[in-house]
Parts: sequence; C-alpha cells; structure tokens
Amino acid sequence: MKTKIINSSGFSILMALGVTGVLLIIVTSLAITYIRESQLSRYSYNEVLASTAGEWSFEYGMLKIRNHKDGFQDIVSSTEPDGKIMELSTPRSAGLQSEYTIVAASSGKTFIVWDGEHLVIPLFTSDESPITPGWIHSKNPSYNTGSINSSGLYISGIWSLSWTIIAMDWLKSVALTGDGDINPLKNGIIRVQAVQCYDSSWNLWIHPGDLDALGNCTGIYSEALWGEAITYSYDTTESIASFLSTKQDPYFVIQNSTLSDLSLNFSSTLPFSLPTISITATANKWDSSQVFKFTEDKWKYYDALKYGIYNNP
Repeated sequence: MKTKIINSSGFSILMALGVTGVLLIIVTSLAITYIRESQLSRYSYNEVLASTAGEWSFEYGMLKIRNHKDGFQDIVSSTEPDGKIMELSTPRSAGLQSEYTIVAASSGKTFIVWDGEHLVIPLFTSDESPITPGWIHSKNPSYNTGSINSSGLYISGIWSLSWTIIAMDWLKSVALTGDGDINPLKNGIIRVQAVQCYDSSWNLWIHPGDLDALGNCTGIYSEALWGEAITYSYDTTESIASFLSTKQDPYFVIQNSTLSDLSLNFSSTLPFSLPTISITATANKWDSSQVFKFTEDKWKYYDALKYGIYNNP
C-alpha cells in the first residue's frame, strides 16, 4: 500500500508572504500617517511664526504712522535694521522673512472730484525721507512733528474754479486764493489784517502795517492814554512757490461746482501727502504666508477744513 506525502512548504511560503504583505501595508500606512502629521505640524508651526511676524510688522508700521505727520512713508524688510528686531535664532525659525510698506505720499497723482464735493490735499509730508528704491530705511519711531512742504507744484484740470491754500504763518492762519490751473509762479491773493495807531495828542497816524504791529500801540500811544488802535484788512499778492516755502502745514482746498465730475492732475518736485494712507505687512516661512493690509481715508479729518471763510480772488 502506497502512502501520499503532502508537501506543505509551498503553503507556508504563501502564508509568510501574506503575513508580510499585511504587515508591510500596516507599517507603510503608519509611516504615511506619521509623515503627514509631521508635515501638518510643521505647516501649523510655520503658520504661527508667519502670523506672529506679520502682525508684528503691521503693529510696528502703525506705531510709526501714529508718531509722524501726514505723508510719512517707510519700507522695512528683514534685511534692514528694523526688520532684524524680530529675527529668530532657532533652527526651526530658519527662512522666516517679514516686511511692511507704508504708502502715504506722491509726487504725481490724479484725483477725481465728484460734482458738488470738496477735495482737500495736504501740501506737505513728514520730514522723514520718502521711499527711494535702494535706500536703507530704519526710521525712528519716536514722536516727530516735523514736516517738509511740497514744492514745484503743478495742478491742471481746475479750469476757472476758485481754490484756496490755507496754512499757518507762525500763530496765525492765512489763506492764498485764486482760480484756474496752478503752477509755482502763479500769484494768489492774501487778505491781510493790519492795524494803525492814532495818537490824538499829535493828531497823527503812526505805524501802519501788519497786525503784529499792534504790540507797538502801547506806551504813550496806548488807548488807555490818548491813543487809538484801528484794525483793517487789505489784499496783497504772493506766488504759490513763495507761499509754500514760507508757511507751515499748507492744505489745498477746492469745491467742484461744475455740475460734472472733475479730474485734477497733481505733480510736484517734492511730494505731497495723499488723503488715503495704506500699510501692507507680509511674512513668509517657507510655504506659509500671512498678509495684513490696512487702508485709511483721512477725509473725515480733513472735512472740517472746507468750512473756513476765505477771501475770494
């Protein structure tokens, strides 16, 4: 009688391969899950770093805007001194970059003035240097009230409308008025308040001139004795270039009364402030990026300037 011998070696090999395949699938799945979670963790970490750096850049830029006059501009990147303040030294922080850009002034701009609306433009900028490509910027965030008036100003598109440039002349407010397009040599009219002192004992007018001369109507010429001070106004002319070079914080004011929209083209040698200021802060950490952008229309602050009473040309 013959006996059949069953060869089980092939079956064992198949079982071993099956078990190995299952284990390989499990190990591969776990590895993929681990790598994916590691990537998500790194991405989340980079997002936190980028968000923090972007917010810092934005807040620092806003601080500088707050501490300077209209027209302050700046641009700071991670390659400049200000940008290195938040530079981190840990290995996982490598590649983090942040910067901000403040745009608040221009030497050439077109403004649309709607029918019946006013336009108010500050004809000065903060005395910090405006943005210049290639310059290294590291502005002092301390409070600064200095300003530089615009110069070489040209404005076209006014036609025959009247305009006013109001400013401070030491402790007095003054207004230069005119009509039509503007260039540096064009003259405007200034209404000056003046004073004359009358000495009744001598029946004589003395010291005619600017209102500042009122301080000379004192002593033997004072009204308390036998003098009299009389104030009056007269018109004089001054060029726009001269007015801008000798007055403080000038503002251009115009109202569109043409029954149609008006397009005014501004150009100048030294820049003027824009009524709208914008700041953009960005931060990047490899494949993570954060952007903070803020725009403010300062018309709500300039609006009160249109209610002044000025002399007409």
